[in-house]
Amino acid sequence: MKLLQVLSAVFLLAVAQAGAQDIRSEKYPRPGGAAAQLLKRPRPEPKTWEVTAGVGMISDANISHLLVNSPVNSNAKVKDNIRHLSAGFSAEPAFAKSAALELSYSFDDFAYRTHTTFNYRTHSLSAGLKPGLGAGWKLDLGLDLDLVGDKSGTIAEDGAAHSGVIWYGPDSLRIKGGYERGRDNIKTNTLKNSDTNAAYLSANRRFLKRHLAFVSLRWQAHGANGPDYSFKSRSAVLGLISKWTPRFKLVAAAVRIEKDYDNVDTRFLKTRREATNSVMLKPVFTITRGLYAMGSFTYIENHSNVAMKNYSDRIYSVGLEGRF
Repeated sequence: MKLLQVLSAVFLLAVAQAGAQDIRSEKYPRPGGAAAQLLKRPRPEPKTWEVTAGVGMISDANISHLLVNSPVNSNAKVKDNIRHLSAGFSAEPAFAKSAALELSYSFDDFAYRTHTTFNYRTHSLSAGLKPGLGAGWKLDLGLDLDLVGDKSGTIAEDGAAHSGVIWYGPDSLRIKGGYERGRDNIKTNTLKNSDTNAAYLSANRRFLKRHLAFVSLRWQAHGANGPDYSFKSRSAVLGLISKWTPRFKLVAAAVRIEKDYDNVDTRFLKTRREATNSVMLKPVFTITRGLYAMGSFTYIENHSNVAMKNYSDRIYSVGLEGRF
């Protein structure tokens, strides 16, 4: 479960950039959107359930770019600090051990210190099954449901289901691929209601005992009710998780995302084409068993044929997390 949490933070970065629309409709993308790309941890853990709770602070150098599909200038460089509270529960029930059933719930609350209209919270539920298909193969089925809201009420209700296979190869190699179908219901703007079809392929491999390399590819078609919000995207994630000492772990990842909008945008009078590059470093320190201190640095650079949508951003975070 711990490896899944680390990988989900990395893949969320990719999903966030590939699927983000408008902070007033989606806020950050649903956390469950990353689930279909994750690989089962290489080694099983004896505990069949886990509870997490965390608190942290985030410093974002350019929150303007979160308004992806608005005419706001993404180069405005509006800064803010965000308080982040999180909690979660995951379980692998013993009665469904043969089917490798996994259930999880997570809650996140983001409070912007200055621009409070950006405040939001998320509730996410997910369920997955991984029954065996024979030597070295497993079927991978999953469902994710998410709710995004703020003080005014529900902003979005999202859901996605995926189906794929996992191959357990030699030398700790894991390869996973499949198809995902999603539906986003945006309460604040029905033109952004959309269906998503995606194909994904990912792999990880452990080497030198304490290092895990991973790669993820994703192709996505996002068909919205409004022509301004439909696009196709391609993303690639390359990363490394290294446990350098019993108390220190470092996650490093690089992400490339390309987005091609389907139609001429009525606000910019162009068919938008965008490419986003980002890198992330996340050190994790074990304070004591079950208590962790962590930080992260993310640099994002976006290139667009719409000049006001070119931007760069630096995001720093620090936090504490307990696992029980």
